[in-house]
Amino acid sequence: MELMEMQTKELRKAAEFGTPLYVFHEEELRETTRRLENTLGKAAGLCYAMKANPFLVKVMEQLVDRIEVCSMGEFAICEEQGIAPEKILVSGVLKKPGKLNAVLDKYGNACLYTAESLQQFELLKTWAIEHEQEISVFPRLTSGNQFGMDQKTIEGLIEHRAEYPFLRIRGIHYFSGTQKRSVSKIQKELEKLDVFLGELKEKYAFEPEELEYGPGLPVSYFDPSRAVGEDGLMEIVQTLEQMKFSGRVTLEMGRAFAADCGYYLTKIMDVKSSDDKNYCITDGGIHQLNYDGQIRGMYEPPMEILAEKRQGEEKNWTICGSLCTVNDIMVQKLALTEPKEGDILVFKKTGAYSSMEGMLLFLSHSLPRILLYNEEEGFRQIRKAYQTYKWNMEEN
Repeated sequence: MELMEMQTKELRKAAEFGTPLYVFHEEELRETTRRLENTLGKAAGLCYAMKANPFLVKVMEQLVDRIEVCSMGEFAICEEQGIAPEKILVSGVLKKPGKLNAVLDKYGNACLYTAESLQQFELLKTWAIEHEQEISVFPRLTSGNQFGMDQKTIEGLIEHRAEYPFLRIRGIHYFSGTQKRSVSKIQKELEKLDVFLGELKEKYAFEPEELEYGPGLPVSYFDPSRAVGEDGLMEIVQTLEQMKFSGRVTLEMGRAFAADCGYYLTKIMDVKSSDDKNYCITDGGIHQLNYDGQIRGMYEPPMEILAEKRQGEEKNWTICGSLCTVNDIMVQKLALTEPKEGDILVFKKTGAYSSMEGMLLFLSHSLPRILLYNEEEGFRQIRKAYQTYKWNMEEN
């Protein structure tokens, strides 16, 4: 199914707010989520990993079963946006005792909690015992890195679960990484997890109610033919349906939901040629634009140029940002006909991570404004442009 995109006339209207800026298209986000939900059917629920784009969390709350937060800052966003605590999975590699206890004191078992380590498990256990209140925990199984606990450690927690009656091991959490290049890798992980869950049942007469699994579905930024289509999703569904595990599976994703709905607009401020190479200098840059796999602009992402039609020879232009570093190359070779100052470049598929991962404070440039768009209400500014220089100097 072809996803809707913002039309040129809508992008031109967005540009009137001033560049650089991000636009997130609400209908595209909803359509992507519905497509995933319809394909998965009853095989799995959906969880939005809000680190991909916290600006979308209020829309996503209506569309998914769960919101994963990975920091107390993200939790504060959910609080201020009025996200129901029953929808929140409190995750993250670092949970400071004071902050975690404050969440537990306020929300208790309304939220769900992951345990990345024995220390985190102990913090949750201690609070539950002291308050004689049950809370639900998802021990995280490591994939061989710094996150989570190994199989032996988790088995030990389950073996001794009678010693902490207020701590309910509700599920297992597993995420090994994003942008997996093949469906078969996701299938192998699910098969491996199915074996592990079967061993828990066999050894300890314990089967968790849920498996919270991050498949790391890829988003193909540069080659649409490599995207995971309906056939690939159906292969994952078949693997889910063949699992012996009888509990609920929830797929935790961020990029797969958010990427398509984002647009980054930046204006050409200068054009020049040096040693037979053509350059466009924009008011944006790599501090505000991030595509997984992009290195010094070697690949051309999906783009559009908002400019009048011009006659002349099409030439290759290098698109550079406004940072004082030779690394600030957004696209090495973009075929354009007579680009001019004031032309707007639209970088598509920027709904995930671009507004979060860039070197946003480098050189004290302003943070771009952010717009949310839907067809009924039009554009709504959800963040103004911020000056950042005060964040890069000694406070008075």
